[in-house]
Amino acid sequence: MSVKLSPRLMTATKYVRGGVVADVGTDHAYLPIFLCSEGFLHGDGDVLAIASDINAGPVERASLHIRTAGLSDRIVTVQTNGLSGLDKYAPTDIIIFGMGGELIAAILEAAQWVRRDGIRLILQPMTHAEKLCSALATLGFAIVGNTYSQEGDRLYRTICADYAPDFAQTDYSDAELLLGLADGLCTEQYKLYLSYAKKHLTTLTARQAAKAASGVNTSDEDGLIAEINEIILKGESQK
Repeated sequence: MSVKLSPRLMTATKYVRGGVVADVGTDHAYLPIFLCSEGFLHGDGDVLAIASDINAGPVERASLHIRTAGLSDRIVTVQTNGLSGLDKYAPTDIIIFGMGGELIAAILEAAQWVRRDGIRLILQPMTHAEKLCSALATLGFAIVGNTYSQEGDRLYRTICADYAPDFAQTDYSDAELLLGLADGLCTEQYKLYLSYAKKHLTTLTARQAAKAASGVNTSDEDGLIAEINEIILKGESQK
C-alpha cells in the first residue's frame, strides 16, 4: 500500500525525530504508515508507531490499512480516550492533528506521563491555537517550531513543542499565541503565515462587528486586531 500525504499531514514529518511515534486521532493511519514506509522511524523495539482513536470505526480502518501496507508488526492500533494507556509503548513523539486547541490541551493535561524529558509534541489545532499555546507553557513545553500549510482555502498551523520546564518561556503577545512567530520563516512559509494572519483578521473583525451590532462591548479585542493588522502591514511592506 502506497501512501501519499496531504500538505497539512506532511508538515508533521519535519519534526519527527525517528523514535516511537503516537498518532492520536489517527483515522486512516496514513501518517504512521508513511513514516514507517519512508524510513522516518527507526526505534530500537519492534513497535515504531501507535495509531490510536477514541472510536472503534477509525481504529478498524487504521488496522485494515496497516495490514494492507504489511506493517502490522511495526504499528499497533489502540482504541482509547486521548493518551490514556499509550505510555506503555514509550512514545517519544506525540502527534495530535485535526482537533480543536482546547481539546488537545485537555488531552495533554490529562496525561501526566507526557511531562518528562525527551517528549516532543507535534500538534495541529483546528481552532484556538492561542489557548493551546498558553496551555503548553503551563505544562512546561517550549514551542520550538511553527509550520504553515494550505489545502484549498483552508490554512493550517503545525506547532512543535519540546518538554523543557526549565526553559525561560517567552512572553508571547496575544497575536503571537494565535499566529506563531514569523522569525526564521523562509519566503514561502512567510507568505503562508501572512495568509494565516489575514484569515484570522477577517474572522475577528466579522465577529467583532456582529457583537457590536448586538450591543456587546468589543473593546477587549481591539488590541489583538490592531496587532494582527500591524503584522500584515509589515509583511506587505516587505514585498
